[in-house]
Amino acid sequence: MAAGKMAIDSCRHKTAYAYLEVASSLLPNDHWESNYDISLRLSFMMASAANSSCKYDEAEIILQRILKEARCTKDKLPSYFVLSQLFQAQGKVVDAYERCSSILTQLGETIPDSVDPEVVGAMIS
Repeated sequence: MAAGKMAIDSCRHKTAYAYLEVASSLLPNDHWESNYDISLRLSFMMASAANSSCKYDEAEIILQRILKEARCTKDKLPSYFVLSQLFQAQGKVVDAYERCSSILTQLGETIPDSVDPEVVGAMIS
């Protein structure tokens, strides 16, 4: 995992993904139960490295697994962010919007059905 982190820090995302994939293969079958924190960190680093390497399908599979296994919303938020970036990179803007709207609604935010330029201006000023 340390080698994967060093590769990510050096912007060698394909190499990082390969290192992290090996690290993941060394975890026990019940790793989400027995090694939750490591599983969460390792999976998120793998998904980020895959996304940065344009391995979108692999990244999405890993992110969906994180969202399934994560114990709380706080642990899921970084994965939702990367998933929305992944959708945008693939031109799936509607999917990205729907995912972001869904999580923001879960967090108690109100998402308007439509906005006009005046509303947007008021929101950012």
